[in-house]
Amino acid sequence: MDGPSRVSMDCTEVEEGYKVRYTPLAPGFYYMSVKYNGHHIVGSPFKIEAQGGNLAEIGAQETSSVTVETVQKVSKAAQKQGPVLPQFKSDASKVTSKGMGLKKAYLNKHNQFTVHAGDAGNNILYVGIYGPKGPCDEVQLKHKGKNNYECWYVVRDRGDYIVIVKWGDDHIPGSPYKVEV
Repeated sequence: MDGPSRVSMDCTEVEEGYKVRYTPLAPGFYYMSVKYNGHHIVGSPFKIEAQGGNLAEIGAQETSSVTVETVQKVSKAAQKQGPVLPQFKSDASKVTSKGMGLKKAYLNKHNQFTVHAGDAGNNILYVGIYGPKGPCDEVQLKHKGKNNYECWYVVRDRGDYIVIVKWGDDHIPGSPYKVEV
């Protein structure tokens, strides 16, 4: 920090990064440089006007600095979660799905439906089927190209099932589907 007087400074580590506190000892304009790996961050140096009475004599030009040696911070939760997914650009509302397997299912048979996401951008297709005794035993997805998928499942018990189809984090139109067995 450059300015008309020395500046009292301290730095503490916080969850989001670092917190720097400073106290100018004389009024006037100060310039605070913030660098990362020796390079100014965007907007640095910052011009700051200090107002109030003198707490010390004004010098010609004084410089105060604090250097923080950093290490990469990784939370324990992030270590357990695995890799971070990329940011996809997609629109689940443009995904369509059709097939008998979204309306009615038969015991111990392949119940089928298709998902068409060719106009929805790129993302991950999630399909889950849940019935009266828990999750469905067999669910299979096959990518047919251009974000078109063939899906099938086998149910072992009678009752009402829920078929959930998501494109990324969002349900596609119609999901969740109620399927009678």
